[in-house]
Amino acid sequence: MDRDGLIRWVAEAALSPEERLDFLGMCEARSVEDLGADRRRVAGHLRAMEQGARDGVRFDVERARLVAATIDDLLKSAHSLSFEQRRLLAGAVEYFVTTDDVIDDYGVVHGLDDDARVVAAVCHALDRPDLALRLESPPAADDAS
Repeated sequence: MDRDGLIRWVAEAALSPEERLDFLGMCEARSVEDLGADRRRVAGHLRAMEQGARDGVRFDVERARLVAATIDDLLKSAHSLSFEQRRLLAGAVEYFVTTDDVIDDYGVVHGLDDDARVVAAVCHALDRPDLALRLESPPAADDAS
């Protein structure tokens, strides 16, 4: 499968048409070094989200932590990924750090569900179904902060 074929396969396998369009636009080429810097971006975004939760912004902060931890676990193995796989991972990072994606992350309890679906699809593509499983379980209704 060619490099764009892998990205399209992931997007079509698990995502809504809107999620697919956003995600595909975020799958940019990244070096291993760039993905290392992305670990800091993901952690910084999570810290900002946690501050928002402390300030009373309504969203599922535990889901945000889970998505961020999953991305971080994937980023730790960036050195072993192919060019195409790094593009997928870059798309997952961008999707998470973009708060106004298909479902706005803030203001609704399930605002991170689309982020979780994107990251779970990338987990499967990177042969990490163990990481995808923890994202594919529906969040509890009372997880909102």
